[in-house]
Amino acid sequence: MTDADADRYAHARPLVLAGLAATMVYNVTSAAKEVYAGHVLQTVDPFVLITACFGLVILLFQVIDRAGGGQPSVYTPRVMRALVMVNLTTAGAWLGIYLALRWLEPAVAGGLSGGVGPLAVLAWRRFAGIRTTLAEAASGAGILAACLLLAWSAAEGQGEVIAATPVETALGLVAATAGGISATLTSVWAKKLSLAGLGPSAIMARRFWLLVGFCGAVAWATGRLAGPMPSVETVAGIGLLGVALPLYALQVGIRYGRIFHVNVIVGLCPLFTLAFQAFSAWNHWSPLTVAGVALLVAAGYLGLMRPRRAGPALAAGDAP
Repeated sequence: MTDADADRYAHARPLVLAGLAATMVYNVTSAAKEVYAGHVLQTVDPFVLITACFGLVILLFQVIDRAGGGQPSVYTPRVMRALVMVNLTTAGAWLGIYLALRWLEPAVAGGLSGGVGPLAVLAWRRFAGIRTTLAEAASGAGILAACLLLAWSAAEGQGEVIAATPVETALGLVAATAGGISATLTSVWAKKLSLAGLGPSAIMARRFWLLVGFCGAVAWATGRLAGPMPSVETVAGIGLLGVALPLYALQVGIRYGRIFHVNVIVGLCPLFTLAFQAFSAWNHWSPLTVAGVALLVAAGYLGLMRPRRAGPALAAGDAP
C-alpha cells in the first residue's frame, strides 16, 4: 500500500464507519416498525397503509429537499434513468415486505427480506466476474441455510404465532423473497444516484412516487378505502419513525458503505425484530425462527470479516 493509498484509506475509514453505524440505526428503527406494522396489517389493508404512510414521507422529504435547493444541476438523462429504476425497485421492495408482514411472523418476513440481499449481491458479483473472498462465500452459504430454516419455520412452526393458511404462507414467502431482491436492487441504483451527486434527502424525496401512485390507485379502484383506516397516530408513527428515519439512515449507509456490507448488516435486522417481539403483546417467538435468526446473525458477522491485504485502498462507497 503506497503512502497515497494509506492517506486515502485513513480519510475514508471514518465515513465507512459512519455508514455502518447509520445502517445499524436503520436496523433498530426498522425492526420496531416491522413488529408494529405487522400488528396493524392484520386489520388495515396493505395498499391503504402504504399510501398513507409513504405519502407522508414524500411530503416530508419534498419540503426538506426544496429547502436545500433540489440539486437540479445533476438531473442528466443517466440520473433520470436511475430515478426510474429506483422507483421500480422501491415499489417492489415495500410491496413485498408489507404483504409478507400480513401473513408471516415479523422476524421471518424481515429475515427473508434481509437475508436474500447479500445472496443477490454475491450472485451478481459472480456473474460480473468480481472476486469473492472466502469469508463472503462462507457468509453467503450460511445466510442461504438461514433463509431455508426461516422458510421452514413459516411452513411448520408459524401456526402458534400468526393465523395464516398454507396458501397465504406461501404467498408471504414469495413476497418476502421478491421484496428482498428488490431492496438489494434499490441499493445498487441508490448508490448510482449518490455517486451522481444526489444527497440522501434528494433521493428520498423522489424514490416513492411510483409506490404511492400504484398503491393509491389500487386502493381507490378496488374499494379498499372503504375498509378500516389507520389512525393519524399510526400513520405518523410508521411514516416518520418507521419509514422516514430508518430509510434516511440507510441512505447514508449506502452512500458511504459497500453494498455487500450494507446488505449483510440489514440482514441482521431480524435479531432486533425478535427482541421487539419479546416485549410485544401481538407476536411471540417461534423456536424455528429463533434458530434461523441465530444462524443469520452468525453468517452475517462472518461476512463482515475481511482480511487485510496490500493493494489500492478503497474510498467510501467505491465498491459493491
